[in-house]
Amino acid sequence: MKAYFKRNRVSLIIMTVILLILTIGNVLCLAFKDNITKVLNKQKKSAGINAESVEVCKTIEEEGVVLLKNDYISSNKKSLPLSEDNKKVNIFGWGATDAGFVQTGIGSSASLIYESTNTGKDRNVTLLEAFENAGYEYNKEIINAYKNFRSVKRETNRGTLEAYRLYEPTTAFYSTQMINNAKNFSNTAIVVISRISGENTTHDQNSSLGEIPTVQDRLYTEFGLMEADISRTYLELTKYEENLINLCSANFSNVILVINSTNTMHLNILNTNTVDSAISIGVTGECGASVVPDILWGKTNPSGKLTSTHVYDPTTDPSYVNHTKQDLQIQYLEDIYIGYKWYETADAEGFWNSDYAKNKWGIVNGYDDVVQYPFGYGLSYTQFEWKVDNLSIANGGMLNKNRKIEFDVTVKNTGEVAGKDVVQIYLQAPYRYNGIEKSASKLIAFFKTPELEPNEKYKHKISIDLYDLASYDAYDKNNNGFSGYEIENIPGEYYQIKVMTDAHTLKNCQNNIIRYNVVSDGIKFENDPTTESKVENRLTGNNAYANCPIDGSTVGAETKYLSRSNFQDTFPTSHAKTPTNLALIYQAYNYVNQLYNQTEMPKTDIERNLRLFIKKGGGYATKQDLEVDSNLVANDELMFKLADYDNTELWNKLINQMTISELKALVEDCGFSTPAIESIGKPKALEKDGTQGLNNVIFGDNKAQEEWTVFPSQSVVGCTWNDDLSYLIGCAVGKEANKTANNGWNAPSVNLYRSAYNGRNFENYSEDTFLSGKMAAQVIIGAKENGVYCYLKHFVVAELGVNPYLVKTWLTEQNLRENYLKPFEIAVKQGEANAIMSSFNCVGATWAGSNYALLTQILRNEWGFKGTVLTDYNKIGYTFKCSTCVRAGNDALFDPRGNNTYPLSALDPTDIYCAKMAAKNIIYTYVSTYVYAKQHDPNFSYKFIGKLTQWWVLVLISINTLIIVTCSTYIVLTISVPKILKKIKS
Repeated sequence: MKAYFKRNRVSLIIMTVILLILTIGNVLCLAFKDNITKVLNKQKKSAGINAESVEVCKTIEEEGVVLLKNDYISSNKKSLPLSEDNKKVNIFGWGATDAGFVQTGIGSSASLIYESTNTGKDRNVTLLEAFENAGYEYNKEIINAYKNFRSVKRETNRGTLEAYRLYEPTTAFYSTQMINNAKNFSNTAIVVISRISGENTTHDQNSSLGEIPTVQDRLYTEFGLMEADISRTYLELTKYEENLINLCSANFSNVILVINSTNTMHLNILNTNTVDSAISIGVTGECGASVVPDILWGKTNPSGKLTSTHVYDPTTDPSYVNHTKQDLQIQYLEDIYIGYKWYETADAEGFWNSDYAKNKWGIVNGYDDVVQYPFGYGLSYTQFEWKVDNLSIANGGMLNKNRKIEFDVTVKNTGEVAGKDVVQIYLQAPYRYNGIEKSASKLIAFFKTPELEPNEKYKHKISIDLYDLASYDAYDKNNNGFSGYEIENIPGEYYQIKVMTDAHTLKNCQNNIIRYNVVSDGIKFENDPTTESKVENRLTGNNAYANCPIDGSTVGAETKYLSRSNFQDTFPTSHAKTPTNLALIYQAYNYVNQLYNQTEMPKTDIERNLRLFIKKGGGYATKQDLEVDSNLVANDELMFKLADYDNTELWNKLINQMTISELKALVEDCGFSTPAIESIGKPKALEKDGTQGLNNVIFGDNKAQEEWTVFPSQSVVGCTWNDDLSYLIGCAVGKEANKTANNGWNAPSVNLYRSAYNGRNFENYSEDTFLSGKMAAQVIIGAKENGVYCYLKHFVVAELGVNPYLVKTWLTEQNLRENYLKPFEIAVKQGEANAIMSSFNCVGATWAGSNYALLTQILRNEWGFKGTVLTDYNKIGYTFKCSTCVRAGNDALFDPRGNNTYPLSALDPTDIYCAKMAAKNIIYTYVSTYVYAKQHDPNFSYKFIGKLTQWWVLVLISINTLIIVTCSTYIVLTISVPKILKKIKS
């Protein structure tokens, strides 16, 4: 009997362990029930949508690659394009490897492309794969050595310093044998330089060098020696990269530099003969890299143009000393002079030839010593001839408010290969000493030609609205008793319309400068030309919202802004001082709009007879149906009527049906979704981050992410100068979102490249307002045509890079209106944007999300915006107060994790009154997008999540039953058999 127990003791232990594991497994399954259900209900891929998106992805990269340099390497042969007879190349630089190549930036607006996710894995093309797929050979000895050196992909360390570390080996890495083998393999060396940046660039607190900022500072760490080079910035070449380029120059007859960067770099080395040609490819997305060999071998002609000014020395930028915050303050002391508007104006005033410039920066040859590549610059493999004619107002004519400037530009390809060209139109407005600040150059029109064969022509009509010529005089600097947008008359001076190849270079053609006079009393825009609403100072002087002008003039901030009247004495040379009147700042920060104050509780929860959606089989949908049921159909008749925002009677009937708890939920429970509202039949709407396409990083949806394409960054899209491509991106993302039951998209972003050192520049289009606005407008149109609304972001002056939570941002209202608000204005008016994301920072001292002057007086009243304003992400410890939001015109709290510590009060009449206004705006965004898509395609319908079947629970129960019965039976028999045998024996 003892022997029996001894034999079965192990079996009993095993059975007990099995039951214990089963118990733990059941607990885990219960805890992750929803995630398991999503994974097991995985959707099939939509090959058609993905194929379309892939083509858009490739086309963007094709047109966004900028040819920076292309020298002759022999008497009749330029460095590029490469000859098809030469299909072998050496590729140098750790950035060329799959680990080092940058396909996305870092943060909420980027997506992951590496093996730990499935997003686009089967469509992903790295740079090396692009060469292989195109049939070109690269020297694998070099690449394999890099892999042994460092094989961990950058993105695996996103959020830490490791993601930004510049991994480039020393020259000792390149043995004599390796170089000799490379020379025998090919006479061409391609050197790849990569830089990555992103949202909330972090510091490595544990570094042996202490706390090391990356893009935002002059310090960076180089791999291996762990040394900080304080003489260079993150956007300059390291000494190891320079040594590598020099090594290649000494050993190969053709050296090509490929810049793969999220940010504009300082490429002084391109002015030497060590590099024969250079292309900037930006951030390529999942498959944009596949076109790079086509560019190099001339199958595709590069047609991209820069959207930022490339300079030699970052300190020549007046924003440089103030591009970071200090004591939660930042001041835009450069005023309106951002990017090319600064460099071209300084040149027009002779500043670069002054003693000041010579002594400070050692400038000898003026502009050419400062700017390496102007805004709008880009070379081609062919040449183009332009013709300007058919002027609606003759050269030398008079401008008045009722006339529009129109003319034709005909572009002819006079070269030997097909190509596309970009025509750029700039304004040079006359400037009066100590008058309204004006830049010497401002982009006011552009277009890109289709691909033109040799000798082929293309004609395009340029149409310029006079409103785009106006300056915003916030301080009545010309003493005409008017503050606002105006085109002033300066006797004897012309407004010049210039036809240019970039911001600095006039095209050699007839009528390349068209001069106009202005009527004697000038042209004033008292009212907005689109909405006819009154335009006036909202944030300046005595009219300043919250009694605190945003220029900092009353809080002890720096009052000396950069002025064209005296660049030498107003050029910022140190960080702006911290404002001293903290009491006024505190008062303005806590200011609450009182205009909507109510004493009686508004009507709610009455007459429920209007439903946006009902069940297909009839009857009203329950809250659960509206959250997960795909069996819903839109009430088209009601939706089309509600698309009229001004149908007040109908809107009131709809909103009055909602309960107070529903109103609170619609305001407070947003962020990656808006909640289902049972009383009006509004389904749950899903929303995603991501300016490179729908984002799988934050709250990733395993069920849907394989459907989403990672496009090239917005910085590459900007370099295409092709707003038709922006439209195609909107269409592609809209289709992918709709297929996977997503209704909203937190994109595009139109913050400007105020500084090259902004870690989020790759998320935005350019340093220019007009180009950014045009691109954004077309994305929004394309997305809405496919049933997706876009949260245009971040509204406004959120150029810091690190999320500027509570940062007080001081600037003039002229700068705010002419630069930072302008792309939003264009996207609202021309793209009919119906959703916007407000920013973390304060405009002046008042948080953007509670600023009535911005969100209601300017955005809604002046521009005519209709739709939702959503805050940026609400984290634990943030003080986003819902009551101040809705009173200002900010409708929804971006709060996916439920961190809201300042909810609306169900007992406060004003809270509920404003919540009803917010509810109308949120629902209008949803309804108007549906109607917009339906008008574009009568067969359009919203997709819904669908009920996810939990069939696996039944399988799990069956497995549980089988294991429990088997184990229990075995245990019972093990214990009972000896007793039975004992009785038999006795």
